[in-house]
Amino acid sequence: MSVSGCRKLASKDLYSLDANFKSIFSFPEGSTWTYYLSTDTNQKEIVTLKNKLEGKMRFDNLEQEFISYELHSSMDSHQLVRCMATGENTARWALLYKDTFYRQVAEMYYSATLFSGVMGNGDTVNYLPTLSVGDIMYYNVIELRSARRKKFSRLYFSGNTGIVRKDYVDGRIYLLKTFR
Repeated sequence: MSVSGCRKLASKDLYSLDANFKSIFSFPEGSTWTYYLSTDTNQKEIVTLKNKLEGKMRFDNLEQEFISYELHSSMDSHQLVRCMATGENTARWALLYKDTFYRQVAEMYYSATLFSGVMGNGDTVNYLPTLSVGDIMYYNVIELRSARRKKFSRLYFSGNTGIVRKDYVDGRIYLLKTFR
């Protein structure tokens, strides 16, 4: 009788971000959004995506796909976007705003093609069939209402474009004019 060592093959849980989620939050390095103040088109903000990281985080038997990048603004503090697959067809998106340090100002949970607020933080999500921003009509828009109201009261997202409108807690509204 022969005894040989056996090695247990560990199965990994693989969590990936799906195409719908990525269409709203994943953009190439150097992407640029130009926003104008709704009440004064002479006031504009240019936001550029920098320092994009994407890949997989590995912990024991878990592998999670992630995307992270900075949004550098011409008129405001930097912001950090974090996306993480949290399970099969689920993910979390978070926006952190740099004050003296980064603090979270908005967050959404994603499950099987639907977004919602994260339980316990009070943020809510609404779906809008259309939203007119300036002279552009966006379809299937996600409206995120932040309960924290630390920076934004509402953010509006559209697939393949990202944030198309930003409502600040002080009443200013910035509308997307161009994206490239």
